[in-house]
Amino acid sequence: MVKRNVAVSLLLFALLWPFAQRTLVARFGMDPWKLAGFAMYAAPSLPVLVAVFVPLDGRLVLVDEATLPDPVRARLDRFRVERLALGRLREPEDVARALLAARPDASGIMIVVQRTDLDRRSARMVSADEVFSYDRSMLSD
Repeated sequence: MVKRNVAVSLLLFALLWPFAQRTLVARFGMDPWKLAGFAMYAAPSLPVLVAVFVPLDGRLVLVDEATLPDPVRARLDRFRVERLALGRLREPEDVARALLAARPDASGIMIVVQRTDLDRRSARMVSADEVFSYDRSMLSD
């Protein structure tokens, strides 16, 4: 009886998981190639682009990542990977803290995350930007 219940439970999970994974992908922008679902066969896996800007003299200046300390660059790279996999569930606040610590001259930091997806209606690639702005006073503890 226990074996039968375990087998039925596993079959139910295998039957329902693709629907749950598809919901996570649609709602939170998670990578369809993650979490062992079948949504990966319906969508390409595209990179997440992340750019960091600092305000300077009334304009935004792109931060050259090569000028950042190694631990901060590693954290930014890890954020890219996690943002791709977890979508909007992964916020960049900890990255902003590290960037502001590495750039004491900056009054704030702007992180732009660009994600490209396949539009189901038009079958075209579309991109959307999310902008996260942090100033030093918001992140001070």
